[in-house]
This record gives sequence, structure tokens and C-alpha cells, in this order.
Amino acid sequence: MLINEIAKQCGVTKKAVRYYVEQGLIVPKIMENGYADFSENDARLLKQIVLYRRLGLSIGDIKRTIKTPEEISRILHQRTLELEQEKAKQELLKRIAAGESVENLESEIDNIGADTIIIKKLLDLFPGYYGEFISLNFSAYLTGEIETDEQMTAFHQITEFFDNAPDIELPEDLREFLDEQSSLYSGEEGAEIIGSILEKRNRAIEDIETFVNDNKEFITEYSKTRQTAEFKNSPAFRLMEYMKSFCESSGYYDIFIPAMRKISPLYDTYYEQMLRANSKFLKLNPEFSE
Repeated sequence: MLINEIAKQCGVTKKAVRYYVEQGLIVPKIMENGYADFSENDARLLKQIVLYRRLGLSIGDIKRTIKTPEEISRILHQRTLELEQEKAKQELLKRIAAGESVENLESEIDNIGADTIIIKKLLDLFPGYYGEFISLNFSAYLTGEIETDEQMTAFHQITEFFDNAPDIELPEDLREFLDEQSSLYSGEEGAEIIGSILEKRNRAIEDIETFVNDNKEFITEYSKTRQTAEFKNSPAFRLMEYMKSFCESSGYYDIFIPAMRKISPLYDTYYEQMLRANSKFLKLNPEFSE
């Protein structure tokens, strides 16, 4: 069908259709006379684009969603955080309208969305399900307010770290692996899986000796598997090594983690527990220290 036909069918202007074609969202067949020939599949795709635009998605969001449908879960999570931030702003505006001085609310205004900004930057920095996993991992420790100068300094250190951190450039095969894995952890079911993983991890950290005793067979088999060429060439291992290298070179351990411990007493407590658990685990399983 020609451009005027698809525009009429989808309820948009011809200029809008041309714009989406220019953005690479729709790729019609070009006929010998130079006219674009849109298929029924193009029409279905255009209708999706129109509906996504009405929901407020950007062109970039739509591109990612078309390529990876599971991306919509990340967008939903990000939008939820933004709505919470807007609610906080509205409450402060009500207080100002009621007579409070805006100057006296400076610290609360600065505090709006501190955790949201951190999580959003994490989602942007780490693609797919890994970003969502880190978001869920850290958001539980960022529910409190910034109450001290030390916490505010730590917040600025965290945001500056993510502002200046280099982009993660994964090899194409690892990106494909990550996209495949992200589908396993998307939506409500994925959130439940992640929640279950985190719960088990926290129980293990609280009593690492019991965890090791209850999982001796699994730990032994995993230790053997780690030494195989197949494991070391697997996408999962290569991705883990890539992210480990990135974290070491980017200052993640030297800047972000210390700042997190200062900004969140909850995370500081967890981190201390994790260090103790890791030390005990390596004593019980020295082969993992290699």
C-alpha cells in the first residue's frame, strides 16, 4: 500500500509516517518508480508505534522495545520511579503553597529522587536483565532519606561516578546472550524469581557455614565445572569476567561501593555481613580463592 493508505489505516499523517521511516522504525519496500510500498506487517508495526507514542515512549524506547520486547519491563520500572519522584515534588509544592519557605525546604528538594537517579543510571549503564537485577539489589538499601552532610557527599560521589563511568561495550555475542537471558527475568514472574534469588542469597550470608554444609555436593561439582574449558568459554563466564574487569577498571569498587556504604546504613550492614561470609566460605572452600 502507498503512504496515504497506511497513514489513513493507522490514523496518522503522512509526515508522521515519513518520520518513522527516517528513524528506521519502518522499512518499506521501494518500488521502481521510487514510491514506498508498505506491507500489512508495516501497518501493524506502525499501529504499535502510534500506540507506544500515545503512552509517552520516546523513539529510542520504541526502537529498543521493537528489537527486544522484554525491554518494556525496564521502561515500566523506570516510569514507576519517575512517578514516585513527581509525587514527592507535588507534596513539596503543596507545602510551599501553604506558606512554607522554599529556602527552608532546600535539603528536602535536593533529596528528591536521590535513589531514583542512582537506579536510573544503573539501568542505563547495565543493559537488559543485569541492570534490573542491580536495580533491585540496591534499591532495597536506598529507601531512606539523606539526613547528613556525609550522606549528601556520598550521593554526589555516586552520581558523579555514573556520569563519568565509561560506556559498557559488550561483544555482539554477549549482547545476544544477555538479551536472551533478560527474557527469563522480565515482568512480574521475573521479579519473583529475582526476589527468590536475593532471599536465598541473604539467608546464605547470614549463616554461611550451614549453607556450605547443606550444599556440599553442589559446591564440589561447581568447583570442578569452573575448571573446564567449556565453562570458561561459555557466554555466562565470559560475561562475568567482562563485568568484573569493567568494575575493577571503572572505580566501581573504589568509588561506588564506599559511597553506597556511607549513603545507606542498611547497605553498610549488609556489606559487612557479606565480607564475613565470603571470608568463611573461602576458608571452607579454598579452591574458590584461585
